[in-house]
Amino acid sequence: MDEPTTGLDARAAATVIQAVKNVADTGRTIVCTIHQPSIDIFEAFDELVLVKTGGHLIYSGPLGQHSSSVIKYFEGIPGVPKIRNNYNPATWMFEVTSTSVEAALGVDFAQKYRESALYMKNKEYVRQFSSPPPGSRDLHFITRFSQNTWGQLKSCLWNQNLAYWRSPAYNLMRIMHSLASALIFGILYWNQGKSL
Repeated sequence: MDEPTTGLDARAAATVIQAVKNVADTGRTIVCTIHQPSIDIFEAFDELVLVKTGGHLIYSGPLGQHSSSVIKYFEGIPGVPKIRNNYNPATWMFEVTSTSVEAALGVDFAQKYRESALYMKNKEYVRQFSSPPPGSRDLHFITRFSQNTWGQLKSCLWNQNLAYWRSPAYNLMRIMHSLASALIFGILYWNQGKSL
């Protein structure tokens, strides 16, 4: 999802994120970009991938309860100021990882991430999950399509039928227009073929 809360007020944004969270709770993976989230919206997420200008990864991992994991990670970097009480962790995180703070501290957050234990843990996850379990086989499908030609034709015809009958008033006007056009052209060219 690309910025699902853009242009919404706080209540509507919270409603959208709660709906997204409900879908995620069913076991589906949802990837979502978001800008300047409130505390409630930010803490509805389980994992965070933070990228700095240029597309360099500076954090990828769990958010933790009340953003504790991400706060602990960034506060562990020397020179990064501690978060104030009741401060939005998303705002704090953007402030302490900005280009100007990075230059003032003389720190490359992307390099710090690549040197971290979190990076090594993520790399191990990628290695572990990128190889199939022993004894497994590649997926093989008997046919190219999930349905045969007749099934596809029936599905297409049914969808076309639904599309036409979603607005009966439009279809009625099309039929009346066709009848009126036929009547007008029929009257205009009545007995014209015999006069040539």
